[in-house]
Amino acid sequence: MTDAPKAIRDFLLAQPGLMAVVETRIYAERDTPPPGYTPAGTGPAICFRVRGGGQDYEGVHLLPSVQFKCYGATEVEANEAYRVLYDALNDRQAYIIKHAQVETLGQTLREPETGWAFVLVFFGLLITNEQEVKYG
Repeated sequence: MTDAPKAIRDFLLAQPGLMAVVETRIYAERDTPPPGYTPAGTGPAICFRVRGGGQDYEGVHLLPSVQFKCYGATEVEANEAYRVLYDALNDRQAYIIKHAQVETLGQTLREPETGWAFVLVFFGLLITNEQEVKYG
């Protein structure tokens, strides 16, 4: 089975516009950035996790629904990270990601515990399921 979070992160790390804003601060399968991160001190970041989904009838494609949180020192910076994520991912395809489409447009929020600004957005993806062929 394809490692969907790894495929998504690899795809995002190959997007120059996104890298110009968040560099390599893209954290898979996380609700919040790792310990030691601060938006003001470290810079914008993106956390994402697969929140569910399914597969097509034959299991050839996975259909994950993915939650993204785009962090910034201010609401403006968080929205900049969101916009470059949107531009990098929406209606794109490459390698095993065959399609990505926004499910809900971004909503600017604040983390209750830290007060950090972030934009919450959900994407639906179509990912090729690279299965091992088993004999016997």
